[in-house]
Amino acid sequence: MGNLLLSALVVVVLLGGPITLYAVVVILNNAWGALKVKFLKSPENPLSILVAWDNESFDIKITRLKFDFLELVPGGRSLSHSFTFDDDSAKKKSFVLALKLAPEELQMLTDEGLNAQPRAFQRASVTVEVETLSGETRRFKISKPKLVKSLSEAVALDKDIEVITDKNPDAWSVQTRVFPWKKKEEEAEESPKAGGAPKAHAAPGPRAPVDFAVTKVWIEPGCIVCDACEAEAPLVFWVTGDTCIVRENAPLDDAAAIKAAAEGCPVDVIKYTKVPKAKAAGA
Repeated sequence: MGNLLLSALVVVVLLGGPITLYAVVVILNNAWGALKVKFLKSPENPLSILVAWDNESFDIKITRLKFDFLELVPGGRSLSHSFTFDDDSAKKKSFVLALKLAPEELQMLTDEGLNAQPRAFQRASVTVEVETLSGETRRFKISKPKLVKSLSEAVALDKDIEVITDKNPDAWSVQTRVFPWKKKEEEAEESPKAGGAPKAHAAPGPRAPVDFAVTKVWIEPGCIVCDACEAEAPLVFWVTGDTCIVRENAPLDDAAAIKAAAEGCPVDVIKYTKVPKAKAAGA
């Protein structure tokens, strides 16, 4: 089969001429030599990031490496770290950056989810940003299951790859827990049209009064099923298995709760229209 594919490739190149040959070379070069990012485990460090490319074919100078982790569990788990290299010490060839993480940060990235929640584990991911001296930023999204699996795989590093073990995160990059919503209860098996019965949530804290009334509420695409809105306004919002909807005939009289839900949405997809209370009363 391999010989057949090679023969077919040769025929295509011969028939296509120089332009086809150039295209094939570019495709192969990008496939094997372009910038790649991978998490790995070494005897010296439990978690590192490998940034590799063919420096003879690609003139890349890396000045910053940043990664963001997000796992949607009750209470939220997130982590963000950035590592900046001065312009004169920009990385011109492949390197491995040993991550100096606190124990709880390392566990967050390498365990199989909080309280054995398989759906959250499967959907969790790390986004790695690589910024070059020219100002270009390339992003690589790696699922948490793939990250965890990569830690059990043996990786043979080229002797020319620089191993960085003394780099601390930038001072501004800190661990955060970004989603302060309440513990999510098991969803009732109800009809989506009816919206199901509101889940039991801890009562939200006191809210500041608002001077407007809400006339319409809707949800734009992009919901991440975090449950924050239903915790704030359970009579208005219903979080399903894969999205959130506004309940049928939802009461809109608690404008403060709807405002709190919209402001607490981490992806800003909850929208509403408002009018002054006096105007709403006279309508």
